[in-house]
Amino acid sequence: MKYKDILVYLDDGASNQDRVQTALSFAAAHDAHLVGVTFDIKIPPHIAATLTSQVNKDQKDNSAKKAATIINDFMEQAGKTEVKVDTNIINCRESKAPEELSLYARNFDITILRQTNPDRSHSAALVTSLAEKVLFSSGRPVLYVPYVGAHQIPASRAVIAWDGSRASTRAVHDALPLMEGMDEVIVLVVNADKKPSSKGKDAGEELVAHLNRHGLNARLEHVQSMGVDVAIIVLNALADLGADILIMGGYGNSRIHEMFLGGVTRTLMRDMTIPVFMSH
Repeated sequence: MKYKDILVYLDDGASNQDRVQTALSFAAAHDAHLVGVTFDIKIPPHIAATLTSQVNKDQKDNSAKKAATIINDFMEQAGKTEVKVDTNIINCRESKAPEELSLYARNFDITILRQTNPDRSHSAALVTSLAEKVLFSSGRPVLYVPYVGAHQIPASRAVIAWDGSRASTRAVHDALPLMEGMDEVIVLVVNADKKPSSKGKDAGEELVAHLNRHGLNARLEHVQSMGVDVAIIVLNALADLGADILIMGGYGNSRIHEMFLGGVTRTLMRDMTIPVFMSH
């Protein structure tokens, strides 16, 4: 089984071209239809009311022109491949953009989004909101692409950050088409003695057997954190194991806990060096 309908978010950021190339490579590997989506941002009525008609018109024209340029760049890049593509421009206020994209993403097998670049302060809040809302509300998996650095798609070696939770379970099974044909899938368990498992079985052992029955070359890797933050342990393991992609459940703890206290998910999203596949 493969992904047949893929959505990729487009913007004017420096990472957009690499993200589009990743999406095109991903779509080609799955013989999938790829849709590029961006926003034509409307001025909120309460702000528009304070502006002159000319300023309102200029703002509207500039937003439409920006969206058109983003779409044209996507089509030009896609035109160099044989991938079947389509586009969509969502016209809405910025505050409504995360909800609109989340609703739209429900019509696709997977959505490709970008990691937030903290150096682009004017867009960071929107990108972060999109990343969280689509993960929480679309009901579909999300592939987050780093804003810097090279990445390999299709990937050949995946690491699954496995903690036995519902979110991890969902992520693993949503990622089965992604893992198909990979050279190796590594089930990484941090502090296995604290993870749920069947009596007499090591944490992750049954998942490895399950993945093997799906025809995947899976193996188990146990690591002890020894008091070090789990997210740091995972990031180090990705480098040591030569992983091309990380598969994990999104926000294993409560959202409020993650939002105010940080958490593994937020750290990995902030410091990712390879694409991260998440489900919630």
